[in-house]
Amino acid sequence: MRKKIEIKVYLPYLMVGELESRRKNNVRSKFIEEAIRNRLDGEKNFDLWDVDEKEILKMARVIANKNHDKVLKTILSNRLEELEE
Repeated sequence: MRKKIEIKVYLPYLMVGELESRRKNNVRSKFIEEAIRNRLDGEKNFDLWDVDEKEILKMARVIANKNHDKVLKTILSNRLEELEE
């Protein structure tokens, strides 16, 4: 078993209430540890290639619309429609 250390954290009251059910099953610490690990791993393992193509196209379309680029917006909209089929 890995060496562990106790830390003190402040959480919103309602969140603590949600965690209480896990305390009764003796999985609260493990749940919190896994949640923190997933968040830490997610921050350093971000890869643009993991983002869905449709989401990238939608973001680009919003930017094209914001920049009043009707041609690019139309191209992106058409490509998104093709992907929906």
